[in-house]
Amino acid sequence: MDYIHALHIITDPTRYQILKLLMDRHYCVRAISKKLGISEPAVSQQMNVLKGIGIVTGKKMGYHMHYLVDVDLLKQISEQFTHEANSVKKAESLTMECICDYECGRRH
Repeated sequence: MDYIHALHIITDPTRYQILKLLMDRHYCVRAISKKLGISEPAVSQQMNVLKGIGIVTGKKMGYHMHYLVDVDLLKQISEQFTHEANSVKKAESLTMECICDYECGRRH
C-alpha cells in the first residue's frame, strides 16, 4: 500500500468525518448522510474512494449496505506515519548547514 496516498485520502475533511463515525459503529450511506448533513450521492462517492484503498468494507444488512473501518489497516497507516515522523525528528538534530545541490538562496 502507498501510505502517502492513503494519508492523502483519509485526511480529506469529509472522509475523515466519515471514518470517525465508522470507528464508533457501522452505518449505511443514508445514516452517514444525515449525521454529516451532506447528500447521499456525496457520501457514496467518498465511500468508493475509501473502499478503493481498502480502509472501508461493506456488509449487506437488509436493503442497505453498512460500512465498517478496517481498523488494522488504519493502524498500519498510522504506524507508518509515526515511523516516518520519528525519522524526521532524528534528522532535526543534525547540523543546519546547507547541503543543497541547487542554489537555495543561501550565500556561501
